Amino acid sequence: MVGAHNYQGLGSCKTAQELLDMYYLDIRCALLETAATLDRLERSQGGNEVFNDPRLKNIMQALDLLKNTKLDRAEKFQMLFSEQ
Repeated sequence: MVGAHNYQGLGSCKTAQELLDMYYLDIRCALLETAATLDRLERSQGGNEVFNDPRLKNIMQALDLLKNTKLDRAEKFQMLFSEQ
């Protein structure tokens, strides 16, 4: 049985560059949509207060996970949002 952190041999046959080429626009679109939604929330009435909502705090933590985590991002996302 393969360990949870041993991904070699289990991934795609594609190279990292091929995967980036394939998914770049989807990733960019999802991040742009997230940024635009956060902007709309902030500009709306009560925008400053809504960022104290635990759900938005989780979203901000998830964004930090993207930036600061090397492996298992999806698993860490799931754990973060399952705590709600």
